Amino acid sequence: MFVFAGSVAMISFVLYSVEYFTTRLEAFLFPRKFRLRTALKKISKNLGVISSFRELKDIVLVDIVQTLEVMGGAIVFRYEHDTEIIAEGDIDAAEIKHLLQSSALSEHPLYTCIEIHRHEEYTSYLVITRNKANTLLGKEEIQWLHLITSYLEVSLENVHLIRKLTAKMQLLASQLPNEHSAQDIQWFRKVMFELQEEERLRIAADLHDTTMQDLFFLKRRFISLLDKYAMNKEDKEHLNNIVNFVEMINNSLRQSCFELNPFLLKEIGLIETVRSYLDKEAYHAPFVLKFKEERSSAIEAKDLTTKKHIFRIIQELLNNAKKHSQASHVTFTMTVADRAFVLTYEDNGVGFNSTEARRMEIGSSGMGVEQMKGRVLHLNGQLQLDSREGAGTKLVVTIPIWETMSV
Repeated sequence: MFVFAGSVAMISFVLYSVEYFTTRLEAFLFPRKFRLRTALKKISKNLGVISSFRELKDIVLVDIVQTLEVMGGAIVFRYEHDTEIIAEGDIDAAEIKHLLQSSALSEHPLYTCIEIHRHEEYTSYLVITRNKANTLLGKEEIQWLHLITSYLEVSLENVHLIRKLTAKMQLLASQLPNEHSAQDIQWFRKVMFELQEEERLRIAADLHDTTMQDLFFLKRRFISLLDKYAMNKEDKEHLNNIVNFVEMINNSLRQSCFELNPFLLKEIGLIETVRSYLDKEAYHAPFVLKFKEERSSAIEAKDLTTKKHIFRIIQELLNNAKKHSQASHVTFTMTVADRAFVLTYEDNGVGFNSTEARRMEIGSSGMGVEQMKGRVLHLNGQLQLDSREGAGTKLVVTIPIWETMSV
């Protein structure tokens, strides 16, 4: 009995020691397996905090691309009439969209495509390129991706429900009655607008503190190379073109930051901010863009939040004009009449049935005619829309100057 007990204890000790040291030395004995397991734990933990599709790239795709050492990856959402792609690394989103529409993506030799979730409103896919050695993923890596997609399926459904709920809340906020007849629920519309502004400020700060700073240092690096090394004329011209391209990207990001956070409203007022914004947009707009202002300086006496609401309305009107109007002329007019601020938008585009105002769409800012109406009602104003198919669109926003409610 003593020998038997001793043998059992010895065998147990040996087996425990082997398991212990194997676990401890796994990073050295099985580095690939260890890295996949560690990444799986990290991704599965991070998926619990995802609340928007935007976070998928930062939290999931970056880790997948780095772990598998592939050139790029994407999460694709295929809706009935459109496709939304969240990409990371070197991957051609246009090609992915084309292959998906032609049903050739799953058999393509350059991509690994795994269906994540099939929903009544969309189907989602995880698409991975070849690795940096230009070879396809191995069996173990594909099995790892299938585990990732099983976690993603639940998270994407939650994010989809959050997006759907947010859209309904925004629509509800826009359809609430006016200030006088719904004082008890006006807090809801106020909270929705505050949340939107907080998110815009956060994105603007992220762009300014990360991407724009990186581009600034990249530009300085290229300029230092120009000054440090002697180059022939062709190479110098090529490097100068790169510097100019980086500066162009930086200017574009700066404009995006301004649109997200129009800081000039506080410095130079609403009228000049709108004039500056529309002047810049006129260079890129597919139509002739005009701005008229007549005796509207009284609006500058209002609080900053009121001016920001008006600026957001102008932004959305311009964005909708670019996407939908097919107009050749668009005009914004600001004036004051009968103790009220009046903003008028006119275009000569295709128009639409004003009883069927455009709702939220993929890639839009999340605010259609009803959402603009919500901002106007919050300012105790009125919105009049006159549009017919083929006859252009006219929209008039009237806001009482002395009665506008501050947020």
